[in-house]
Amino acid sequence: MADSRLATLLLDAWKGGAPVPASTAPPADAAAAYAVQSAMLDGIGLRGGWKVGAASPSATPLSAPLPAGCLLPSGTVFPGAMRGVELELALRLSRDVPAGEALRRSDFDAMLPAIEVVETRLAGWERAPALLKLADLQTHGALVLGEPIPMRDLDFSALEAELRLDGEVVAATRGANTAGSLEWLLHGLSRRLAARGEALRQGEILTTGSLTGMLFAAPGARALGRLAGIGEVALRFEG
Repeated sequence: MADSRLATLLLDAWKGGAPVPASTAPPADAAAAYAVQSAMLDGIGLRGGWKVGAASPSATPLSAPLPAGCLLPSGTVFPGAMRGVELELALRLSRDVPAGEALRRSDFDAMLPAIEVVETRLAGWERAPALLKLADLQTHGALVLGEPIPMRDLDFSALEAELRLDGEVVAATRGANTAGSLEWLLHGLSRRLAARGEALRQGEILTTGSLTGMLFAAPGARALGRLAGIGEVALRFEG
């Protein structure tokens, strides 16, 4: 019952209602947080993909569904308060993947540069416990996608990324994804979906975690991300 109430509060905040205090009791464990995510998504709409990331090569990957309406094209202009940005590598599924079946690189047909716009439904987000952030779709706001290119062999551990804000380079990295391995992320998401009996659908997007860390853009800022050998993605915030 408590988790159902939390899902209702977070969904109301997603739709523009009052933010949820960071002091709110978090879900009891990750499974309960994922149940809150699912309930939130039921109220938001169709799923367009997943986000997944891990704090280290040995940490359990954490994931959240991506609402289809929050997958946006490069060049999108954002109103409001969303200001956190992370440059990421996104992949597109080439087939349906049944619940319980392991994800592999060969299940994807395209790679895309992506900027995740970080947003929270939590008041005092910095003080919120990790399980409360996980329940809040792992602080997802939107995913802005560049043009897809065909999937190819990729050294995930050496991927080069550059993020600019208003033309200034604010992050330039090589192999900076903290998970260390794409396979580790795919394995973690497979286990998570198997536990809940959820399948993946052809065309869904999987974004694989930050290559730059989260950076904050000022009102009116323009963000441009580049992934070496993959492409560019851009967005702008209104002033």
